[in-house]
Amino acid sequence: MQENIVNQIRETLYRAGLLPLRKQAEVAERLLSNRLEVLLPQLMEETGIDLWLVPGYETNEDPVMKTMMTSNMRTARRLSALIHYRDPATGRMEHLVWGIGFGSMLEHYIPIKQGDETLCEGLTRELARLNPQKIGINISSELGGFCGGLSASLYLDLINQLPETYRQRLCPAGRLATRWLETMTPGELEVMETLSAVTEDLMRAFYSRDVIVPGVTTVQDVTWFIKDVMSRCEMDFWFDPHLDYQRRGEQRMGYGVSAKNGIAHTPMSYVIQEGDLLHCDIGLMLKYIPVLTDRQWMAYVLRAGETQAPEGLQELVKRGNRFQDLVCEGFLAGRTGNQVYWDGINKARAEGIDPMLYCHSLGVFGHNAGPIIGLIDCQGDVYPRGELPVGYSSTHALELQHRAPLAEWDGQIVRIYLEEDIHVTDTLSYVGQRQTSLLEF
Repeated sequence: MQENIVNQIRETLYRAGLLPLRKQAEVAERLLSNRLEVLLPQLMEETGIDLWLVPGYETNEDPVMKTMMTSNMRTARRLSALIHYRDPATGRMEHLVWGIGFGSMLEHYIPIKQGDETLCEGLTRELARLNPQKIGINISSELGGFCGGLSASLYLDLINQLPETYRQRLCPAGRLATRWLETMTPGELEVMETLSAVTEDLMRAFYSRDVIVPGVTTVQDVTWFIKDVMSRCEMDFWFDPHLDYQRRGEQRMGYGVSAKNGIAHTPMSYVIQEGDLLHCDIGLMLKYIPVLTDRQWMAYVLRAGETQAPEGLQELVKRGNRFQDLVCEGFLAGRTGNQVYWDGINKARAEGIDPMLYCHSLGVFGHNAGPIIGLIDCQGDVYPRGELPVGYSSTHALELQHRAPLAEWDGQIVRIYLEEDIHVTDTLSYVGQRQTSLLEF
């Protein structure tokens, strides 16, 4: 079975130009060029930043810096800095690099380091030439770690070594960093659509008797099957694949729920049995293109003599789909995360659904910059990131669950976990095909 799904996924990736890796690197270069030349000028104008300074040390890079580098230059070299300048009068852009003067970086950036000068000496020279009025630096940790990537030591260097004229022009670039990270370009969305289709194929493959033999196969067996397939297809995961179960007569707290609001994971040694309700959580990523997915689907292991899952389970999935619909009605660009949360929760409760909602921005990183819409361990308003607006052209993991008694299981409480990737512009669309019924095998 592994050979079949590996061949199927590799064929999909080849058709999309994401394999071999050399082709994927070429796609990555085109996507980066589009970001720097098309997206970034728009965002700098939108946020009023004239010059964006993104320095970082090797192995301690600003997360933003890593999204601005090329496929063959994925880390800083000792101390490096990326400098993006937009002339507010003409819109002209300059992309400068201090400390990395080789590789395909030279196709996107102009090297500016002279001799053995220090970073601040080089910055002072370029700032005098460009004369930006607002110099953005990434010190907005309240907007999430992705927006506060400037190290304390580099911040002190800027404060202590730059001339007073330029120190006074330093300002937080949190909004710019957020928009840069949360915005999904058309080309990146195509990549995400491919990865989403691959994820669906992978889930259908391991939710089968070819992979899961009831009474024999463990949770660990399945997760290693997933990871082996990913590796053979030259993909990776941004979190370890997860598999969870529910069973008649065994009332578990549920994934993500415990007496102390912790995370309750299934032991890796657990043996999957007939009659189990399974739930997986998978996030795929590529080697060179920073586009990530995050999906959760559920399946039922048929008992001997059964031809389909209990009708009540399928009805609960449909209720989960209804919850998704209600959340999506209010999931609009410009609304805050807290507004989206309460709109969806209140509508669901009005229809008798017992809901939990915990969405997050997704794309360049898994738990990406942008608004938080509920947390699995904190259902309610989230501050300050819950007050951030949903960004235009942003992608999110529509992650939620609801619980209800199941008549076929003697009224036992069952939880339905669903997670799909969505894209928000003037309208909302699913990136892939959402699950509308349990997989059965």
